[in-house]
Amino acid sequence: MLKNAIRQSTAESLGEIQAHRRHIHRHPEPSFSERETGAYVARALSSMGIVHSEGWCADRGAAGIVARIEGQEPGLKNVALRADMDALPIQEVDRPHASAVPGWMHACGHDAHTACLLGAAQVLQSTKHLWNGTVQLVFQPGEEILPGGASLMVAEGALALNAPNTGPGQSHGPAVDGIIGQHVYPQLDAGTVGFRSGAYMAAADEIQIRIVGQGGHAALPHRAADPIVASAHILTALQTVVSRTCDPTQPAVLTFGKIQGGVARNVIPDQVILDGTLRTYDENTAQRLRAAIVRVAESTALALGVRAEVDLAIGYPPVVNEPELTERCRQRAKDLLGENMVVDLPLRMTGEDFSFYQKVVPGCFYRLGTGGDGPGCRNGLHTSSFDIDENALLTGTEMMAWLAATE
Repeated sequence: MLKNAIRQSTAESLGEIQAHRRHIHRHPEPSFSERETGAYVARALSSMGIVHSEGWCADRGAAGIVARIEGQEPGLKNVALRADMDALPIQEVDRPHASAVPGWMHACGHDAHTACLLGAAQVLQSTKHLWNGTVQLVFQPGEEILPGGASLMVAEGALALNAPNTGPGQSHGPAVDGIIGQHVYPQLDAGTVGFRSGAYMAAADEIQIRIVGQGGHAALPHRAADPIVASAHILTALQTVVSRTCDPTQPAVLTFGKIQGGVARNVIPDQVILDGTLRTYDENTAQRLRAAIVRVAESTALALGVRAEVDLAIGYPPVVNEPELTERCRQRAKDLLGENMVVDLPLRMTGEDFSFYQKVVPGCFYRLGTGGDGPGCRNGLHTSSFDIDENALLTGTEMMAWLAATE
Protein backbone atom coordinates (compact mmCIF):
# COMPACT_ATOMS: atom_id res chain seq x y z
CA MET A 1 0.00 0.00 0.00
CA LEU A 2 2.79 2.45 0.93
CA LYS A 3 4.79 1.60 -2.18
CA ASN A 4 1.83 2.22 -4.46
CA ALA A 5 0.99 5.46 -2.66
CA ILE A 6 4.56 6.74 -3.03
CA ARG A 7 4.63 5.82 -6.71
CA GLN A 8 1.29 7.47 -7.38
CA SER A 9 2.20 10.62 -5.48
CA THR A 10 5.56 10.85 -7.27
CA ALA A 11 3.93 10.44 -10.67
CA GLU A 12 1.43 13.17 -9.82
CA SER A 13 4.25 15.47 -8.67
CA LEU A 14 6.64 14.81 -11.57
CA GLY A 15 5.76 18.02 -13.42
CA GLU A 16 6.54 20.09 -10.33
CA ILE A 17 9.78 18.18 -9.72
CA GLN A 18 10.90 18.85 -13.29
CA ALA A 19 9.99 22.52 -12.86
CA HIS A 20 12.06 22.69 -9.67
CA ARG A 21 15.07 21.19 -11.44
CA ARG A 22 14.78 23.48 -14.48
CA HIS A 23 14.39 26.61 -12.38
CA ILE A 24 17.39 25.78 -10.20
CA HIS A 25 19.42 24.77 -13.27
CA ARG A 26 18.69 28.12 -14.93
CA HIS A 27 19.72 30.03 -11.81
CA PRO A 28 22.92 28.45 -10.43
CA GLU A 29 24.70 30.03 -7.49
CA PRO A 30 28.28 29.61 -6.18
CA SER A 31 29.13 27.69 -3.05
CA PHE A 32 28.06 29.59 0.08
CA SER A 33 26.09 32.08 -2.01
CA GLU A 34 22.93 30.01 -2.49
CA ARG A 35 20.58 32.67 -1.16
CA GLU A 36 18.07 32.67 -4.01
CA THR A 37 18.13 28.88 -4.22
CA GLY A 38 17.50 28.65 -0.49
CA ALA A 39 14.64 31.14 -0.74
CA TYR A 40 13.13 29.11 -3.57
CA VAL A 41 13.33 25.92 -1.49
CA ALA A 42 11.80 27.67 1.52
CA ARG A 43 8.86 28.92 -0.54
CA ALA A 44 8.27 25.45 -1.91
CA LEU A 45 8.32 23.91 1.58
CA SER A 46 5.93 26.58 2.87
CA SER A 47 3.51 25.85 0.04
CA MET A 48 3.53 22.19 1.14
CA GLY A 49 2.87 23.11 4.76
CA ILE A 50 6.18 21.60 5.92
CA VAL A 51 7.86 22.91 9.10
CA HIS A 52 11.33 24.27 8.37
CA SER A 53 13.99 26.70 9.58
CA GLU A 54 16.16 28.95 7.44
CA GLY A 55 19.47 30.75 7.92
CA TRP A 56 21.80 27.75 8.15
CA CYS A 57 25.39 28.70 7.23
CA ALA A 58 24.29 32.35 7.10
CA ASP A 59 27.68 33.46 8.46
CA ARG A 60 29.16 32.24 5.18
CA GLY A 61 26.53 34.02 3.09
CA ALA A 62 24.51 30.89 2.40
CA ALA A 63 20.87 29.96 3.02
CA GLY A 64 20.74 26.36 4.17
CA ILE A 65 17.42 24.89 5.27
CA VAL A 66 16.37 22.12 7.63
CA ALA A 67 12.80 20.77 7.50
CA ARG A 68 10.84 18.03 9.23
CA ILE A 69 7.91 15.80 8.32
CA GLU A 70 6.26 13.66 10.98
CA GLY A 71 4.49 10.44 10.11
CA GLN A 72 2.63 8.18 12.49
CA GLU A 73 4.39 7.59 15.83
CA PRO A 74 6.97 10.35 15.19
CA GLY A 75 9.38 9.20 17.88
CA LEU A 76 9.61 5.63 16.60
CA LYS A 77 12.50 6.37 14.22
CA ASN A 78 14.24 9.43 12.81
CA VAL A 79 16.04 9.56 9.48
CA ALA A 80 17.52 12.49 7.56
CA LEU A 81 17.67 13.06 3.81
CA ARG A 82 20.27 15.43 2.36
CA ALA A 83 20.60 17.42 -0.87
CA ASP A 84 23.28 19.97 -1.84
CA MET A 85 22.48 23.19 -3.70
CA ASP A 86 25.66 24.85 -5.04
CA ALA A 87 26.91 25.13 -8.62
CA LEU A 88 30.34 25.17 -10.31
CA PRO A 89 32.34 27.90 -12.13
CA ILE A 90 31.86 26.35 -15.59
CA GLN A 91 30.38 27.98 -18.70
CA GLU A 92 27.61 25.71 -19.94
CA VAL A 93 27.32 24.84 -23.63
CA ASP A 94 24.59 26.63 -25.53
CA ARG A 95 21.26 24.80 -25.30
CA PRO A 96 17.62 25.79 -24.64
CA HIS A 97 17.62 25.05 -20.91
CA ALA A 98 21.17 26.25 -20.19
CA SER A 99 22.23 28.31 -17.20
CA ALA A 100 21.25 31.96 -17.40
CA VAL A 101 24.24 32.97 -15.26
CA PRO A 102 27.44 33.44 -17.29
CA GLY A 103 30.32 31.28 -16.10
CA TRP A 104 28.26 29.15 -13.71
CA MET A 105 26.31 25.94 -14.15
CA HIS A 106 24.98 22.92 -12.29
CA ALA A 107 27.60 20.56 -13.69
CA CYS A 108 27.43 18.13 -10.76
CA GLY A 109 23.69 17.54 -10.58
CA HIS A 110 22.96 19.49 -7.41
CA ASP A 111 19.91 20.97 -9.13
CA ALA A 112 18.58 17.42 -9.54
CA HIS A 113 19.45 16.56 -5.93
CA THR A 114 17.50 19.53 -4.62
CA ALA A 115 14.58 18.90 -6.96
CA CYS A 116 14.37 15.25 -5.90
CA LEU A 117 14.43 16.16 -2.22
CA LEU A 118 11.68 18.73 -2.76
CA GLY A 119 9.76 16.03 -4.61
CA ALA A 120 10.36 13.55 -1.79
CA ALA A 121 9.12 16.17 0.68
CA GLN A 122 5.88 16.49 -1.24
CA VAL A 123 5.46 12.73 -1.47
CA LEU A 124 6.24 12.13 2.21
CA GLN A 125 3.88 14.92 3.24
CA SER A 126 1.02 13.44 1.21
CA THR A 127 1.61 9.89 2.49
CA LYS A 128 2.52 10.59 6.13
CA HIS A 129 -0.57 8.75 7.33
CA LEU A 130 0.98 5.56 5.92
CA TRP A 131 4.47 5.53 7.48
CA ASN A 132 5.97 5.79 10.95
CA GLY A 133 8.65 8.06 12.36
CA THR A 134 10.13 11.43 11.49
CA VAL A 135 12.03 12.51 8.38
CA GLN A 136 14.44 15.44 8.52
CA LEU A 137 15.26 17.22 5.25
CA VAL A 138 18.67 18.90 5.00
CA PHE A 139 19.17 21.34 2.11
CA GLN A 140 22.89 22.07 2.30
CA PRO A 141 25.03 24.80 0.72
CA GLY A 142 28.70 24.70 -0.16
CA GLU A 143 29.49 21.10 -1.01
CA GLU A 144 32.05 21.96 -3.68
CA ILE A 145 34.61 23.92 -1.62
CA LEU A 146 36.29 23.75 1.77
CA PRO A 147 35.34 23.74 4.57
CA GLY A 148 32.31 21.96 3.11
CA GLY A 149 28.77 22.98 3.96
CA ALA A 150 28.13 19.65 5.64
CA SER A 151 30.76 20.38 8.29
CA LEU A 152 29.06 23.70 9.07
CA MET A 153 25.56 22.22 9.08
CA VAL A 154 26.70 19.58 11.56
CA ALA A 155 28.41 22.19 13.76
CA GLU A 156 25.25 24.32 13.77
CA GLY A 157 23.11 21.36 14.84
CA ALA A 158 21.33 20.38 11.62
CA LEU A 159 21.16 16.72 12.65
CA ALA A 160 19.49 17.46 16.00
CA LEU A 161 15.86 16.37 16.10
CA ASN A 162 14.63 19.82 17.13
CA ALA A 163 16.68 21.66 14.48
CA PRO A 164 13.70 22.75 12.33
CA ASN A 165 12.13 24.42 15.38
CA THR A 166 15.17 26.03 16.98
CA GLY A 167 17.19 27.04 13.94
CA PRO A 168 20.98 27.13 13.41
CA GLY A 169 23.25 27.25 16.41
CA GLN A 170 20.44 26.67 18.89
CA SER A 171 19.69 22.98 18.38
CA HIS A 172 20.19 20.64 21.32
CA GLY A 173 19.04 17.12 22.00
CA PRO A 174 19.47 13.76 20.32
CA ALA A 175 20.56 13.46 16.71
CA VAL A 176 18.71 11.61 13.97
CA ASP A 177 19.27 7.86 13.79
CA GLY A 178 20.87 8.00 10.34
CA ILE A 179 21.20 10.00 7.13
CA ILE A 180 20.79 9.12 3.45
CA GLY A 181 22.26 11.03 0.51
CA GLN A 182 21.82 10.64 -3.23
CA HIS A 183 24.11 11.72 -6.10
CA VAL A 184 23.63 11.62 -9.86
CA TYR A 185 25.73 9.20 -11.90
CA PRO A 186 25.73 9.55 -15.71
CA GLN A 187 27.49 6.21 -16.18
CA LEU A 188 24.33 4.42 -14.95
CA ASP A 189 21.11 4.34 -16.95
CA ALA A 190 18.22 6.46 -15.71
CA GLY A 191 15.99 4.26 -13.58
CA THR A 192 18.88 2.45 -11.89
CA VAL A 193 20.68 3.05 -8.60
CA GLY A 194 23.99 1.89 -7.15
CA PHE A 195 25.23 1.08 -3.63
CA ARG A 196 28.49 0.23 -1.91
CA SER A 197 28.92 -0.72 1.74
CA GLY A 198 31.95 0.49 3.68
CA ALA A 199 34.58 2.74 2.10
CA TYR A 200 33.25 4.31 -1.08
CA MET A 201 34.80 7.74 -1.79
CA ALA A 202 38.20 9.15 -0.87
CA ALA A 203 39.37 11.83 1.50
CA ALA A 204 40.32 14.94 -0.48
CA ASP A 205 43.10 17.33 0.58
CA GLU A 206 44.00 20.54 -1.26
CA ILE A 207 47.62 21.43 -1.99
CA GLN A 208 49.22 24.68 -3.10
CA ILE A 209 52.96 24.96 -3.67
CA ARG A 210 54.42 28.43 -4.20
CA ILE A 211 57.84 28.24 -5.83
CA VAL A 212 59.70 31.48 -5.23
CA GLY A 213 62.75 32.38 -7.29
CA GLN A 214 64.21 35.51 -8.80
CA GLY A 215 62.95 36.84 -12.09
CA GLY A 216 65.00 38.13 -14.98
CA HIS A 217 65.54 38.31 -18.71
CA ALA A 218 65.03 35.02 -20.57
CA ALA A 219 68.31 35.62 -22.42
CA LEU A 220 70.23 35.95 -19.14
CA PRO A 221 69.09 32.93 -17.04
CA HIS A 222 72.36 32.89 -15.11
CA ARG A 223 71.30 36.10 -13.42
CA ALA A 224 67.95 34.65 -12.28
CA ALA A 225 66.67 31.79 -10.14
CA ASP A 226 64.16 30.18 -12.47
CA PRO A 227 60.98 28.95 -10.71
CA ILE A 228 59.57 27.53 -13.97
CA VAL A 229 62.40 25.04 -14.39
CA ALA A 230 62.20 24.25 -10.68
CA SER A 231 58.44 23.67 -10.91
CA ALA A 232 59.01 21.15 -13.68
CA HIS A 233 61.49 19.23 -11.53
CA ILE A 234 59.22 19.43 -8.49
CA LEU A 235 56.21 18.14 -10.41
CA THR A 236 58.25 15.26 -11.81
CA ALA A 237 59.72 14.39 -8.41
CA LEU A 238 56.28 14.45 -6.77
CA GLN A 239 55.10 11.74 -9.14
CA THR A 240 57.23 9.30 -7.13
CA VAL A 241 55.63 10.21 -3.82
CA VAL A 242 52.67 7.81 -4.07
CA SER A 243 54.62 4.94 -5.60
CA ARG A 244 57.52 5.18 -3.12
CA THR A 245 55.74 6.29 0.07
CA CYS A 246 52.36 4.60 -0.01
CA ASP A 247 51.59 0.97 0.79
CA PRO A 248 50.70 -0.50 -2.64
CA THR A 249 47.52 -2.00 -1.15
CA GLN A 250 46.27 1.48 -0.15
CA PRO A 251 44.62 3.53 -2.93
CA ALA A 252 46.04 7.04 -3.29
CA VAL A 253 46.15 9.70 -6.00
CA LEU A 254 48.25 12.88 -6.20
CA THR A 255 47.34 15.20 -9.07
CA PHE A 256 48.25 18.77 -9.93
CA GLY A 257 45.66 20.37 -12.16
CA LYS A 258 46.73 24.00 -12.23
CA ILE A 259 50.00 25.87 -12.87
CA GLN A 260 50.31 29.64 -12.76
CA GLY A 261 53.52 31.41 -13.65
CA GLY A 262 54.95 33.91 -16.07
CA VAL A 263 53.63 36.80 -18.12
CA ALA A 264 55.75 36.70 -21.29
CA ARG A 265 57.87 34.24 -23.25
CA ASN A 266 61.04 36.26 -22.75
CA VAL A 267 60.67 36.94 -19.01
CA ILE A 268 61.66 34.58 -16.20
CA PRO A 269 59.03 35.14 -13.47
CA ASP A 270 59.59 35.54 -9.76
CA GLN A 271 57.27 32.71 -8.80
CA VAL A 272 55.17 29.78 -9.98
CA ILE A 273 52.12 28.41 -8.16
CA LEU A 274 51.05 24.76 -8.38
CA ASP A 275 47.58 23.67 -7.24
CA GLY A 276 46.73 20.04 -6.69
CA THR A 277 44.80 17.45 -4.75
CA LEU A 278 45.67 14.40 -2.66
CA ARG A 279 43.11 11.57 -2.43
CA THR A 280 43.40 8.77 0.14
CA TYR A 281 41.28 6.38 2.21
CA ASP A 282 43.57 5.80 5.18
CA GLU A 283 44.62 8.58 7.59
CA ASN A 284 48.05 7.06 8.31
CA THR A 285 48.71 6.89 4.58
CA ALA A 286 47.56 10.48 4.17
CA GLN A 287 49.90 11.70 6.90
CA ARG A 288 52.91 9.97 5.33
CA LEU A 289 52.07 11.37 1.90
CA ARG A 290 51.57 14.90 3.22
CA ALA A 291 54.99 14.79 4.89
CA ALA A 292 56.59 13.40 1.72
CA ILE A 293 55.04 16.13 -0.44
CA VAL A 294 56.52 18.82 1.78
CA ARG A 295 59.92 17.10 1.94
CA VAL A 296 60.22 16.49 -1.80
CA ALA A 297 59.00 19.95 -2.81
CA GLU A 298 61.24 21.82 -0.38
CA SER A 299 64.39 19.77 -1.00
CA THR A 300 64.02 19.82 -4.79
CA ALA A 301 63.51 23.57 -4.74
CA LEU A 302 66.56 24.02 -2.51
CA ALA A 303 68.71 21.99 -4.87
CA LEU A 304 67.73 24.31 -7.73
CA GLY A 305 68.28 27.56 -5.87
CA VAL A 306 64.66 28.51 -5.25
CA ARG A 307 62.24 28.17 -2.34
CA ALA A 308 59.06 26.04 -2.10
CA GLU A 309 56.28 27.10 0.27
CA VAL A 310 53.78 24.25 0.71
CA ASP A 311 50.25 24.87 1.93
CA LEU A 312 48.34 21.64 2.68
CA ALA A 313 44.65 22.07 3.51
CA ILE A 314 43.18 18.91 5.01
CA GLY A 315 39.86 18.39 3.27
CA TYR A 316 36.86 16.10 3.43
CA PRO A 317 37.14 12.73 5.19
CA PRO A 318 36.44 9.57 3.16
CA VAL A 319 32.84 8.58 2.55
CA VAL A 320 32.30 5.34 4.48
CA ASN A 321 28.82 3.87 4.18
CA GLU A 322 27.59 2.20 7.35
CA PRO A 323 27.16 -1.46 6.30
CA GLU A 324 23.88 -2.30 8.02
CA LEU A 325 22.11 0.87 6.91
CA THR A 326 23.47 0.53 3.39
CA GLU A 327 22.39 -3.10 3.06
CA ARG A 328 18.89 -2.22 4.26
CA CYS A 329 18.73 0.59 1.70
CA ARG A 330 20.01 -1.74 -1.01
CA GLN A 331 17.33 -4.32 -0.27
CA ARG A 332 14.59 -1.70 -0.13
CA ALA A 333 15.78 -0.31 -3.45
CA LYS A 334 15.37 -3.79 -4.94
CA ASP A 335 11.89 -3.98 -3.44
CA LEU A 336 10.98 -0.70 -5.13
CA LEU A 337 12.78 -0.91 -8.47
CA GLY A 338 13.48 -4.60 -9.00
CA GLU A 339 16.71 -6.50 -8.45
CA ASN A 340 18.09 -5.86 -11.93
CA MET A 341 17.87 -2.08 -11.43
CA VAL A 342 20.21 -2.05 -8.41
CA VAL A 343 23.95 -2.38 -9.00
CA ASP A 344 27.15 -2.58 -6.95
CA LEU A 345 29.48 0.41 -7.11
CA PRO A 346 33.29 0.37 -7.30
CA LEU A 347 35.57 2.51 -5.16
CA ARG A 348 35.91 6.12 -6.33
CA MET A 349 38.77 8.54 -5.69
CA THR A 350 36.41 11.52 -5.85
CA GLY A 351 35.48 13.26 -2.59
CA GLU A 352 32.20 14.31 -0.96
CA ASP A 353 31.46 16.30 2.17
CA PHE A 354 28.58 13.95 3.01
CA SER A 355 31.35 12.24 4.99
CA PHE A 356 31.00 14.90 7.72
CA TYR A 357 27.47 13.68 8.47
CA GLN A 358 28.80 10.12 8.65
CA LYS A 359 31.18 11.21 11.40
CA VAL A 360 28.12 11.90 13.59
CA VAL A 361 25.45 9.35 12.57
CA PRO A 362 25.33 6.25 10.36
CA GLY A 363 25.05 7.25 6.70
CA CYS A 364 24.33 5.76 3.29
CA PHE A 365 25.44 7.63 0.18
CA TYR A 366 24.19 6.02 -3.04
CA ARG A 367 24.13 6.82 -6.75
CA LEU A 368 21.20 7.67 -8.98
CA GLY A 369 21.57 6.70 -12.63
CA THR A 370 20.95 9.68 -14.92
CA GLY A 371 22.37 8.38 -18.19
CA GLY A 372 20.24 8.52 -21.32
CA ASP A 373 20.24 9.16 -25.06
CA GLY A 374 19.85 12.95 -24.89
CA PRO A 375 22.73 15.38 -25.52
CA GLY A 376 25.11 15.41 -22.59
CA CYS A 377 23.27 12.70 -20.66
CA ARG A 378 26.32 10.39 -20.72
CA ASN A 379 28.90 13.12 -20.26
CA GLY A 380 30.99 13.33 -17.13
CA LEU A 381 30.36 15.43 -14.06
CA HIS A 382 32.11 18.82 -13.89
CA THR A 383 32.03 19.25 -17.69
CA SER A 384 30.38 22.05 -19.65
CA SER A 385 28.11 19.65 -21.56
CA PHE A 386 26.89 17.58 -18.61
CA ASP A 387 23.15 17.00 -18.46
CA ILE A 388 20.71 14.43 -17.07
CA ASP A 389 17.92 12.31 -18.44
CA GLU A 390 15.02 13.86 -16.54
CA ASN A 391 13.33 10.47 -16.29
CA ALA A 392 15.80 9.95 -13.46
CA LEU A 393 13.95 12.55 -11.38
CA LEU A 394 11.07 10.09 -10.99
CA THR A 395 13.39 7.36 -9.70
CA GLY A 396 15.34 9.76 -7.49
CA THR A 397 12.21 11.12 -5.83
CA GLU A 398 10.65 7.70 -5.31
CA MET A 399 13.88 6.35 -3.88
CA MET A 400 14.38 9.10 -1.33
CA ALA A 401 10.77 8.99 -0.17
CA TRP A 402 10.70 5.18 -0.06
CA LEU A 403 13.99 4.81 1.82
CA ALA A 404 13.01 7.45 4.39
CA ALA A 405 9.52 6.02 4.93
CA THR A 406 10.69 2.43 5.29
CA GLU A 407 14.01 2.94 7.14
